[in-house]
Amino acid sequence: MDELNRRLAEAADRHARLEKLKRQIDRLRSEHREATDRAAERKAALAKEQRDVERLESGSLGAMLATLFTSKAERLDRERQEAAQALVRYEEARHHAEEIRRDLEAAEAEAARLAGAEAEYRALLAEKEQRLRAAQGWAAERLLALEQEEADVRRRAREVVEALEAGQAAAAGLDRVVDLLQSADRWGTWDMFGGGLISTMVKHSRIDDARAELAQVRHALDVFRRELADVGGGVDLPVVDLDGFTRFADYFWDSFFVDWMIQGRIAEALRSAQNARSQVLHLLDWLAAQDGAIRFELDDIQRRREQLIVNE
Repeated sequence: MDELNRRLAEAADRHARLEKLKRQIDRLRSEHREATDRAAERKAALAKEQRDVERLESGSLGAMLATLFTSKAERLDRERQEAAQALVRYEEARHHAEEIRRDLEAAEAEAARLAGAEAEYRALLAEKEQRLRAAQGWAAERLLALEQEEADVRRRAREVVEALEAGQAAAAGLDRVVDLLQSADRWGTWDMFGGGLISTMVKHSRIDDARAELAQVRHALDVFRRELADVGGGVDLPVVDLDGFTRFADYFWDSFFVDWMIQGRIAEALRSAQNARSQVLHLLDWLAAQDGAIRFELDDIQRRREQLIVNE
């Protein structure tokens, strides 16, 4: 019976993993469709911005009319800047869709390897049930019920641990984003009051670093959402997006107004990242409480099993 119990426990784990993968695959397919559509929209927006630049560079009648109230150089600089922003938005959306596609393919490959897990589990479960019925007695049936209860609780425990690990990765990434944006905010304030080229360069370096870090954080938040869905958290995490961060005009237009516009974007992104971090930490507290409650359940099941064995 011990060998059958071991095989059944392993088969139950594989079956539970397959069921989780099926749920995640459904969610990932939906996420991939949405991300692909978003990338297509941003690709179309990029094409439009590039056509606007080409139209102004062509010197056509339409280009002359477009610059009727502004100089051609000013209008061309603005259109090039908008095209650069559109390119950044498209590349971020494309990268996000690609990350989701990789997650989906990995989940599908693992599910394919576990294709026979459900049949194996059902067969071993039937074999054990047959043996217990042959043994007869209330104790045998009660022991089977306790083993099933323990298996269910241990599966919940694994889901909680996986969600905790995903949330901790997201929180660590958000910490780094917040630190970088706070640094960008400080350097930006100095830049507005005459910090010069060095402060401008450092500010943009921090913004670029924050954007690069965010690409990793966004993926970590996606994974955290999926793990929460399996646990039953059911909480919508915020979408933190730095699409507005491109190298703005203070390399080209050294004006106080533009610096203030950038500073406002930095502050807005910082508040968003801090809010996301706060919500992730709140969810981690909730998961830690769930983990403690599950450990208590397992201790209680073990106590009842021991009592049953002792009393028989």
